[in-house]
This record gives sequence, structure tokens and C-alpha cells, in this order.
Amino acid sequence: MELFEPFIAPASGLMNDYIMHDRKLLKYFEYKPEISSLKNRYERTVSRHPADRPRLARIIGSYMERFGDSPAAREALEHFSEGAPLVVTGQQAGLFTGPLYTVHKAISAIVLADKASAELDRIVVPLFWVAGEDHDIAEIAHVYRQTDRRVDKMNFPHMEYGKRSASAARLNKQKIGSHMEAYFKSLPETEHSKELFETIRQLFDRANTFTDFFSAFLHWLFKDSGLLFIDAADPALRAYEAEFFAVLIDRSAEIAEAVCSTEQTLRQDGYPTSLDANPESANLFLAVGSERMLLERDGDRFVCGNKIYTKEELLQLLADNPELFSNNVVTRPLMQDMVFPVLSYIGGPGEIAYWAELKSAFEVMGLEMPVVMPRLNMTLVSRRVGFLLEKHSMEPAAAIGHNEAGNRREELLEAARETEAEQLLASLEQELTSRYEDVREKFSSVSKGLLPAVDKNLSIHLDQLTYLKRKLQEEVELQHDVQLSQFRTIEQELLPDGNPQERIYSPVPYLNQYGPDLIGDMLKMPFNYDRNHKIICL
Repeated sequence: MELFEPFIAPASGLMNDYIMHDRKLLKYFEYKPEISSLKNRYERTVSRHPADRPRLARIIGSYMERFGDSPAAREALEHFSEGAPLVVTGQQAGLFTGPLYTVHKAISAIVLADKASAELDRIVVPLFWVAGEDHDIAEIAHVYRQTDRRVDKMNFPHMEYGKRSASAARLNKQKIGSHMEAYFKSLPETEHSKELFETIRQLFDRANTFTDFFSAFLHWLFKDSGLLFIDAADPALRAYEAEFFAVLIDRSAEIAEAVCSTEQTLRQDGYPTSLDANPESANLFLAVGSERMLLERDGDRFVCGNKIYTKEELLQLLADNPELFSNNVVTRPLMQDMVFPVLSYIGGPGEIAYWAELKSAFEVMGLEMPVVMPRLNMTLVSRRVGFLLEKHSMEPAAAIGHNEAGNRREELLEAARETEAEQLLASLEQELTSRYEDVREKFSSVSKGLLPAVDKNLSIHLDQLTYLKRKLQEEVELQHDVQLSQFRTIEQELLPDGNPQERIYSPVPYLNQYGPDLIGDMLKMPFNYDRNHKIICL
């Protein structure tokens, strides 16, 4: 396993400005995204955080123990109880952890916690916040897999869940299990397959909900790393959060106004906005029956579906049933900061885009935004693709950052084109179309009712020419199939359908190929926590 750390510019202009410390964007954040900011954050805020650490440690420990013992996690939890600050990241509860970037987030948190420990000369603990309160099951109930010449999206059954949160959506063991078996069968059999698939089946069989399965999978991958995790929808955590929900309800109008104002300023500065802020939103959700519904304000009242509450009624409902309340994308970061001593939050490009809208909301709550660090962007290069890159004298950074394989493929196709044959077909098509205009005119003088037959006949001939063009192209590609196939293989692994690998593929194919020790081996890599891309040649 080998690590390369070249700079590859982000696709997002906002993200590029953020990692390059552009002043125009940094004014929307409290700190620069660099390790040297962590000490100031700790001394100014985190060291005095009023968290009830013993109670939170019990909540986290109680949640994690259902997924099995982990001496490393127990030690991390003890450090937290004794005053260690946290590096926090999080993600929705995707099947098999969702895309690779979920694993990369967890690795980023572990790496940054280690770097922060050295910077602060005190232990810092990583925490993964599982977004079990999220109700977009369609977004988490699928995987992508490589087929011979394309990337295939495999949807798992999810329509029955409606707007239930991931922590309330009970797994349909029969339907999802059969799809899981089909997914396993689509992967190549290796020396690791039998044990890997059996382990995943056991995790699945013991899980009740999407969140259970996600957390069990995450625990299995990182049990030796000291990574802590908690479900945002855990009832014990929700009870702890009740007093903070009360403040969020009380200041909901100010929070909404602050976010709307910041969103407008961001647009004026030329940045896209992602929250689509609503000045009437309470930025909270309420569980109504089996569904999670948005809470909105109407003057002094709060509206949720067809139910209307006064502030006093809503606060009483909170006191009686705190588990009914949950955060949205605006209030989740605020809640995290009120509950935990967050030294830094690690987010992807989409998250950092919406964090840019939240600084004033933090200020409304009397909070300071933590150091927002980009997650480490990673690409895994299999041995097969590594061989092909070397064979074609192609740098991994060029293949990832500039789609060099795709460019080479297009150049090869252009050079191999049968231009004379193509021109002959184009000329024939033009002549045929012209002659049929004469036929149309003649037939029209007999009867306009004949025109549909003429047009259909022309269409049949043109379809045949299109068929010939396609067959010509197929033959050209067939004659250069070896090289074209190799370029496609590189593209399909590193930039599937033009997307970053970490946004598409699950970790399962890589665990299948390289074994469950892959994550531990990655954690041993000497990562720098910087703006550079991490290319890991397996």
C-alpha cells in the first residue's frame, strides 16, 4: 500500500476558495480550516464547555455496547469523561455505510483527532454522529456496482417506509436480504468473500433498523480505532437535548432570520446557496404518527401538518415527549455544539457549503462556530488499475483530476475514425433527404393523405443509415477494443460516470478484494491533514 498526496482542485468553487483561505469566504466562518486553529478554539470555548460528561459518556456507552465490546472505544470514552474534547463528523445511515466517503469521514476524524492531540498536548477523541433522524430512506437504500462497461445503481426496497426516520424504519429482512444476496453474487469471488459476506449477514440479521445496521457495520470496521459513535435519534440523547430544544424553539424566529440574511449575502458574494432558507421555518422536525414532519411558524404559533401549537403547548410537548423532536440541517450543528465540546467538525463539500450559512445562527444562540475542516478526499487505486496506469504512463493525479483516461479514449477514437466512410454516409443521407422532398411534392399534388406514408418511408431509410453508422463505429471500437477497454476500466474505477469514486462506490467491493484489514491498513498511512488529495495505491 502506497500513499500519494498531490493537489487536485475541488470541483466546487466555494470549496476551492475555502481550502485556499479566500478572505471573501472565510468571513462566513469563525476559524481558518487548519490545525493551528484548534488551539484557539480549545482555549476560547471548548475548555469551558458545560457538558455533563458522565451522563453523556453513559449515553454513548449504552448505545455502543449493543454492537459489541471494544477496548479502544472504552478507553476513548474514559478520556472523554475525564475532559477530552471531540473531533466530530457524521453521515446518514447508508447501507454498508453508504458511499466510501463515509469511511473516509471516519478516517478523517481519527486522523484529525490524533493531529489535534499533538497540537494541544492533550488527548482528543473522535466521534461519529449517525444521522438516524433523517427520513430520506431513498437516499440511503441503494448501492452502485461495476458491471462490464457501466456503473449500475441497485435500489433496495424502501417505498414502504414513507417519511419514517432511519432509526424508526425497521428493516424488511426478507426483501432487503434478498437484494443483499444479489449484490454479493454480483461481486467477484475472492479469498475474503465467504467470511466477509457471512460477517455482513450476521450484522444485518442482528439489526432492527437502518441505523442499527449502519452503526454495527461502522463499529465492526473501526472497533480498534477508538472511534466513538452515537445515533442522533437515540432516546437517551434526545432526553439530554430537551433543554436545548427549548432554546431552539424560543429563538427559532431569530435563527431563521439570521440564516436567510446570511444566505442573501452569500449570493451577493457570488456563491451558490444550498439551504433555500425559509423565514417561517422553525428548523425543527416533529414526529407525527409514523412520519417526521417539518415544524413551521405562523406568527406566534407553530404549525406541523394540520396541527397548530402555541409556544407553551409545544414546550409542554417537548417536556413530555422529547423523543418526538429532531433537528434539521440548520439546527443539527447548533445542537451538536450545545451538547458536546466540539473542537472541530469535519464535513464534505456539500456540508461546508451550508455551514457557510450558519455563523450568524451560532451567534444568535450565544455559540461560536467550531473549526470546520474538510474531510480528507481519497481515491483507492486497485492493483489492476495501478498496472494499467503504469502501462499507459499515466499519473494517478491526472487520471483523477483531469480524466486523463477519458481524454486518451476520445483521442484514440478520433484518430481511428473512418472519416471517408462517415462522409459517404452523410452525403447519402443529405441526398436522400433532398430527393424525398421531391417525392413529397409530387405525392402531395396527388393527395396530401399520402404524405405520412412518404415521411414514414424516409424515416425507415434514415434509420437504416443510422444503423450503418452505428455498425461502423462498433467495428472501429472492436478493432481497438483492448486499449479502449483499459481506458474505460481506469475511468470506471477512479471516476465512475464522471463522479469522484468516493461518492459512488460502497466499501464492500474493496473489503471483498483486500480483506477486512483494509481499514486498519489505511489508518496506518502517514496522512497529512491538508488540502491535498489522498491517493492510496492498494
